[in-house]
Amino acid sequence: MFYPNKKLRKGSVSAKVNFTNFEKSMDTQTDEALLPYKSAKISYNFNVKKGALCTGYGFKDLTLPKINSEVQRTITTPGKSLKQIWKYKCYSQYDERQDDEILFIDSEGQLYFVLIHDNAPFSYPLVNTEKFLGIPNAINYRLNSKDTLIFSSEKDGMWTYVVNNGLTKIENAPHIVSMCLHYERLFAIVGGERNRLAFSANLDPTDWKEDLSSGGFIEMQDERGTLEKVVSYNDYVYVFREYGVSKISAYGDQTDFSVSHLFVSSVKLYGNTVTVCGNKILLLTRDGIHTFDGYSAHKLNLGIDDLFKDVKNNNACGVYFKNKFLLACRLNFNDGEQIGCESYSGGYINNALIELDLVTNEVSITRGVDIASMVVLDDPRFAKVAVCFNGEYSTRLGELCEDGCIFGTPLQKKWISPKSNMGYPTKIKHIKECLIKTKSPCTITIQTDKQQKSFSVLGKETSQRVKLNMIGEQIEVRFEANNTGETYISCPQISLSIGN
Repeated sequence: MFYPNKKLRKGSVSAKVNFTNFEKSMDTQTDEALLPYKSAKISYNFNVKKGALCTGYGFKDLTLPKINSEVQRTITTPGKSLKQIWKYKCYSQYDERQDDEILFIDSEGQLYFVLIHDNAPFSYPLVNTEKFLGIPNAINYRLNSKDTLIFSSEKDGMWTYVVNNGLTKIENAPHIVSMCLHYERLFAIVGGERNRLAFSANLDPTDWKEDLSSGGFIEMQDERGTLEKVVSYNDYVYVFREYGVSKISAYGDQTDFSVSHLFVSSVKLYGNTVTVCGNKILLLTRDGIHTFDGYSAHKLNLGIDDLFKDVKNNNACGVYFKNKFLLACRLNFNDGEQIGCESYSGGYINNALIELDLVTNEVSITRGVDIASMVVLDDPRFAKVAVCFNGEYSTRLGELCEDGCIFGTPLQKKWISPKSNMGYPTKIKHIKECLIKTKSPCTITIQTDKQQKSFSVLGKETSQRVKLNMIGEQIEVRFEANNTGETYISCPQISLSIGN
C-alpha cells in the first residue's frame, strides 16, 4: 500500500509503503506494474498466516506413535531407493481394532510393510515373493471376508496381499494401469494400447472372465485419446483420458451399462494427478489446475499458470488432505536459480509441492523437493501425509511437516514484490529505510533500475530500522530467509521520498 505524506519542498513528497498484510497467493500472470505491493510476483517456501511470512512446509523422517503411548518411533527403511507408497486398511478380528499397515516398494521391485500399530520402528520385506518388474498401483478391498490390498501393474499382472498370507498371483487378470471399485466391481484400464476399460465380475474383483454373468470390457477409440485414470465418483465411473473425460453408468447387470462422452479438451490431462477432493475432483493439465464436478471441467484462475509453461508433468501426483489439494509436480520458475533438489547432480523429476486451499483458493508453493509418491495416513490418533522421494532423499521415508526444512536442512525462502513506479512514473525515489519485525534472521534486497543492495537483519522480538539509502524510479523488494527453518516476518514499512 502507498501512503503519501506532507510536502517536503516544491516537487517532493515523502511516502511510506506498508506490507501490513502479505497477500496469501502469488500472481505470475498480471503485469507486475498493475500488481499491489502486498501481492507477490513470486513466493515459495513461506507460509502466510495472519498477514505475516511464516514458516512453510518441510519434510522429516516418518514417525508413528507407539501403542498406548505418545512416544514416537522413527520408521527405518532398507537403504534402497523407494518408488511408491500405499496404505493397507486391515481390521484385526483378534484385537478388535484397525491393524493397518504402510507398504512401499523399492527400486528393485521388493515390497516392504510397516505396522502402524506397533512399538518397533522397523520396515519388513515381504519374504518368499517375486519382485515386481514395474511400479504397481494398489487398491483396498474386502475379498472373501478378508481385508485385501490388490496390486496390479502393466508388467506384472494382478496380485492380492493379505496380512500373514503374503502375495497371491491372480491368473488370467489383465495388466492394469489404473483401477477403481464401483458397486462391488473392479473397473480397470488395461495396459498396452490403453483404449480398453475392463470390469470384473460382480462381488469378485479377481474374476475377469468375459461373459454376461462375469466381467467384460468397453473399448473407447475417439479423439479423446488414451485412457489415463479411472475413478468412482457420485455414483458413476469416470474415465479421465488424454484429452477428455468419459462417464459410465454401471449399476447391477452389465447389460444396463451405458457410456457417455462429456467433453474434449484442447490440453493434455495428467492422469496420476486426478484426485477426488470431497464433492469435486481436482487434476492437473498442461496449462494448469482444473476442477471437475461430474459434468464439466473448469480451469482455476490461481495466478500461477506461467509456472507450468514448457514443462512435462507425467510424474506429478496429488492427494486430498484437510480440505487441501496437495500436488507434487514440476514447475518452471525461470529465474536461473537452483533451490534444493534443483541443484542435485543426478537431476530431478519434480521440484515443487503446491498446496491449494479448496475453501479460499489460496496457493502456497514449497520449492526444492522431488516427491515421488504421497499417501494420506488417517488414524484415530493422528493424521499425516507420508512421502517418498526421488533423488538424494530416495532412501528415506518422510512426512509432511511445518518446520521449513527438508530433513533438517533449511529450504531457501523467498518473497518478491512486483517492480513498480509507485504511481509516480519518471519520478526518482529516494529509498530511506525499512522498519521491520522479524523473529528470525532474514535478508532484505532492494532492486531499482539504478542499483541493487542486500541487507542482513538479525532476529528480534521488537521492530528494527534498517537504513537503505538508495535511489531509483522502479522499486522491487525481496524478503529472503536461507539459513533458518523457523521464520516470522511481519509489518515491513519502507520510507522514501519522491522528487522530480
